[in-house]
Amino acid sequence: MVTEDHNPQRLYQTQQDAMMIECFENRLWYQEQATKQNGMLNNSKMTVIKLNDDRLFIHNPIELSEPLKVQLSQLGDIAAIVTPNKNHHHFLSEWWLAYPNAYFFAAPGLQQTRGDLTFDDVLRQYTPALWQGQLLQTLIRGNDNFEEIAFCDPESQTLILGDTLAWMIEQKHPFNLGYALFNGCYFSPAMPLLLRLSYTEKKYLRQSIQEILTWPFERIIFSKGKVVEHNGKTIFADAFRWLFQQ
Repeated sequence: MVTEDHNPQRLYQTQQDAMMIECFENRLWYQEQATKQNGMLNNSKMTVIKLNDDRLFIHNPIELSEPLKVQLSQLGDIAAIVTPNKNHHHFLSEWWLAYPNAYFFAAPGLQQTRGDLTFDDVLRQYTPALWQGQLLQTLIRGNDNFEEIAFCDPESQTLILGDTLAWMIEQKHPFNLGYALFNGCYFSPAMPLLLRLSYTEKKYLRQSIQEILTWPFERIIFSKGKVVEHNGKTIFADAFRWLFQQ
């Protein structure tokens, strides 16, 4: 008999209506939500940062439920909505309709994927004026078909990634567990093997990782996987040790 705790629909509803977790007082929050793609139940994580003008920076928006709208309205107005890479776009239409005054930034390649949406700008190496001097960002290079933007909030000492690293130790479903073990991102944070193999220009990837290692962070939030709360820079360096041994 399937109990309520193991019912995917119940899990989805519970996470959809959950309260955001505050990582740093009045500065940074995240919320995790169950999503089903290609028959596999995964968790996707949205990060919210309150900028110096009290407006919100939304990273990797999840499904926009009414409870989530209420929570966000209590934190402030939304200034910017960004996606880490071209794969994270499934709920953008809802946000685009709900927040017409927000600035929408496309990850590299996303404009071609979502030609139905109008973006205000494309994220690249430079930092837009909206969060200049507040957040750090860089383009993780080395794969012409898949480029990701990494962010860092120095105030909360948090590195925010999309799929560059994953830590899927909390996965219990056999299919998800097998995926995590095969890709080497179950026991510790790692770049999934299939993604790692797609980075053919290792020189450019090394440059990107070296830049990130100059940033001030202790916490790492991934779009998928368990949050690293402490000793993030050492864990990040260990995850890319293979890259510097070649």
